[in-house]
Amino acid sequence: MRRTRAIAAAMAAACALFPAGAGDPAESGSSLAFVKPLHRGRVVGEVEIELRVVPSPGLAARRIDLTVDGKPLATLTSPPWKTVWDSGEARSAHEIAAVLLLSDGSTVRSSVRTSPFRVDFVENVDLVNLYAVVRGPSGDYVTGLGRDDFRLFENGRPQEIDRFGTDWKALRVAIVLDTSLTMKGEKLEAARDAALGFLDLLVEGDEGLVITFSDSAVVAQDLTRDPEALRAAIENVRAEGGTALYDAIYRASNLLGQFEGRRVMVLLSDGRDEAANGLEPGSLHTLEESLDRALRNEVMIFAIGFGRRLEHTPDFYGRESLASILTKLGEATGGRVLFSVRPGQLRKAFEDVAQDLRHQYSLAYVSDDRRRDGTWREIRLSATRPGLKVTTRRGYFAPGGEASARPSKRRPAPGESR
Repeated sequence: MRRTRAIAAAMAAACALFPAGAGDPAESGSSLAFVKPLHRGRVVGEVEIELRVVPSPGLAARRIDLTVDGKPLATLTSPPWKTVWDSGEARSAHEIAAVLLLSDGSTVRSSVRTSPFRVDFVENVDLVNLYAVVRGPSGDYVTGLGRDDFRLFENGRPQEIDRFGTDWKALRVAIVLDTSLTMKGEKLEAARDAALGFLDLLVEGDEGLVITFSDSAVVAQDLTRDPEALRAAIENVRAEGGTALYDAIYRASNLLGQFEGRRVMVLLSDGRDEAANGLEPGSLHTLEESLDRALRNEVMIFAIGFGRRLEHTPDFYGRESLASILTKLGEATGGRVLFSVRPGQLRKAFEDVAQDLRHQYSLAYVSDDRRRDGTWREIRLSATRPGLKVTTRRGYFAPGGEASARPSKRRPAPGESR
């Protein structure tokens, strides 16, 4: 009797603390409610999710399944009923839902909805997110650094690092494969094998999409957490037609820009942007436009050049080599360029990309320039310790829309004409 009264008191307290909408009790009297985050609360970055579970007498909690916007987040199997969710920049609202499974097979559901992060409900906080890799003089990864080991500048002015971490951030990765006729045979088989191997390096929470390009850029698989769907899309690639390289970069950047998290493009190509007839470009978009898309959508491009003498393969207009173009894409966006001469080297290139992603530091800051003018702003991130090389994106477009198709003449974005 005393135990029953105690449970009833706990239930009453829970109902008082968490009114209708925060958690719906089952007919049996069991309850599930969010302690953190608060309903309609504002979140940004890593957020602790905590739930309160009160089973009815004679029942036990088996597990809690959590989703964010309908996508699986975590399964909790024992107290404390807590986990951490990376909400990113929290530019939009999210719904966090929980389903409690009880020992008798019944379920209890609860949900909260977060609000976009704002200051005083009026001024948006525009976090600038950076992902950086640090290497020592020998090229080895440097780990164990802290916030104070970095110096950050925007347009030459020092900035304060507001967030810093080394925990794994979920990936939104586009695998973009050249399937033009020049890839036919052993080259395409090697590309397919290497891309499939890359899928095995993704972890729970990562999502991927597949784009192929020949005469046009085709979405072979939309963003998904299903590795089998990604695998099927890669296994079904076929070689034909020309090389719509820039259209593929443009389209992948726009698709990735719809989602929060680390936006990564793994791009493989063996030739310049060119139509199958060799008489015209293969893309409707230009290099400058595709790079602009990647920069505006904060996409890191890891470009893999496949084949020999890429440094002697000029673009369609003969201005610069394919090797130079791929290098520009990687360096400007904070990614990397890798070159594979032989098919057998491709798997290693994809593995090197995965290694970079595993060794990234996560930093974020709020610019001291609060103007929302849409202009290009240059970023310089360095380490305080001598001899260390820091790789991250070279800049970003300030909020405020796309007032111009390219940055100002005073500060052009990397890769654009001066």
